[in-house]
Amino acid sequence: MSTDQNGVLSPGQQHTVSIEKLTHGGAGLAHIDGKAIFVPGAIPGQKVEVVLRKCKPNFCEARTEKVIKKAIDEVMPRCKHFHECGGCVWQNIPYNKQIEYKEDIVRETLGHLTPVDEDIRSTLAGRVLKIIPSPQVYYYRNKIELSFGFQDTGEEDKNGKRIFFDKNPSIGFHKPGEWATVQPINECHLFDEQLSSLLLDVNKFMEKTRLPVYNPKTHNGMLRSLLVRRGVQTGELMVAFYVKARKKELEPLFQHFMQFGGRSGLASLMVIENMGMNDKPESPKIHTLVGKPSITERLFDLQFEISPTSFFQTNTLAAEKLYRAIAEGADLTQKDIVLDAYCGMGTIGQYLSRFCEKVVGIESHPDAIDDALRSAGKNRIGNISFYKGRTEKVLNEQLKPGGKYNFSTVILDPPRAGLHPKATEAVLAHTPNKIVYVSCNTSTMVRDIASFLKGGYELRTVQPVDLFPHTAHIETVSVLQKK
Repeated sequence: MSTDQNGVLSPGQQHTVSIEKLTHGGAGLAHIDGKAIFVPGAIPGQKVEVVLRKCKPNFCEARTEKVIKKAIDEVMPRCKHFHECGGCVWQNIPYNKQIEYKEDIVRETLGHLTPVDEDIRSTLAGRVLKIIPSPQVYYYRNKIELSFGFQDTGEEDKNGKRIFFDKNPSIGFHKPGEWATVQPINECHLFDEQLSSLLLDVNKFMEKTRLPVYNPKTHNGMLRSLLVRRGVQTGELMVAFYVKARKKELEPLFQHFMQFGGRSGLASLMVIENMGMNDKPESPKIHTLVGKPSITERLFDLQFEISPTSFFQTNTLAAEKLYRAIAEGADLTQKDIVLDAYCGMGTIGQYLSRFCEKVVGIESHPDAIDDALRSAGKNRIGNISFYKGRTEKVLNEQLKPGGKYNFSTVILDPPRAGLHPKATEAVLAHTPNKIVYVSCNTSTMVRDIASFLKGGYELRTVQPVDLFPHTAHIETVSVLQKK
């Protein structure tokens, strides 16, 4: 079907399009009469039949109905859940092509979307270095979170009352855009080959105990999610069940969960209370049934104790590549005083501490600060300290310019939303010689880089690092130098 009689594209229309390239976020790009069409899940070289879903003045979003012609270099996905789960959007693209596309996306985003004058913007794409690939392409993740739920849910009206019904309790992932149901899985080629055995045991556990599965619509049920962490370098394993139940309800059930206590490499088995509406409780009550309340992982010669709520880079071996790129970009000397903002459990700062005089970390999450202090002590690092609070607040109150520290280098590793404007202002007020900006979101990266360019800095290099093979996520290390 083509456009309507007035030449207007509108939702519901069917079209056949050729996918030209991949865009930020991973969608394939096509054009109809010059208008951009974004097609999630489609890859360059494919010819696909699509249905338009949303149409804006400058672009439309579409879904693939049928692949008419495959791409020349398209490969068979390794995982049988590839077309259902939504976790791996590029598993049908050879890995060497995936990283080429990611490098191109970084260049294009910098060259087209950075909100600065054209004479500056036109130079930015040339600052992008060759992407650093992941040492592992499969089984690289050290953490996976699965949801308990139902394959089918529904509701009906009976005598003026809304009645909910559920079918087929399962464990797996929410399909994209379908938060109320769960697509069961029994394998994942990103986490660990032992996962299939664990999931088999979890399904037997569900059948045997008949513990009610949580429904996010009604907020009824007990089993909510399963967190599995592993130490890639140490072999230690953590299994944690998130449940909606208080300790007095849980204690008689602990014996059932204990059946997971004999797994190979198990260092920590936990049941964690989550009585709230959100998937992640703010102050969880943790019951450690077997082992210790954390697992140990190594980066370089450093050891880190990782608790269930810790943020730790998901790809351990690629994280070492990332940290080397940060160190090379910072190019520190023993006279440098480094600010490590949004430091999490302090992994970047602890690695950099060997190259400089002093590292000061800032982190708003109290549990992460506790983890950072413990690991710094364990690693016998004496030239690092930590401040608890939001970056903008700490820099404006406790670490004011001209105060205790004169930061020569600032490391920024903010969440996907990027920097708060007040944090950008606070960093600029300290006038560091160098800013190293670590980002997992190229759209917020280019916005924040623009603020520093306008604030008297120039972009020296952007180093892409692939921490997430088979996904559209891209990590970058941008180095900015004061003019």
